[in-house]
Amino acid sequence: MATYTSSNRYRLSIANTTADRVAYTSRTYYQYTTKQGDTFQILASKLLNDGTRYWEIADFNPQVQWPDVIPAGTTIRIPR
Repeated sequence: MATYTSSNRYRLSIANTTADRVAYTSRTYYQYTTKQGDTFQILASKLLNDGTRYWEIADFNPQVQWPDVIPAGTTIRIPR
């Protein structure tokens, strides 16, 4: 997977500013419970109709360290 520098996930780890946190947390999302084999890229393809938008899901889920190995039953946030 490529690293998108426009992603809040990476900007937060670099800048760690209040403004970035506000932008990160203010967007709306819905919750999704993962199934066996789900990855951010697969979910972006299925739920956002564009697999390259996986980094948006990563932005909403900084607690998931390995987006290609998400345990089934994990509740994650999907951007609207």
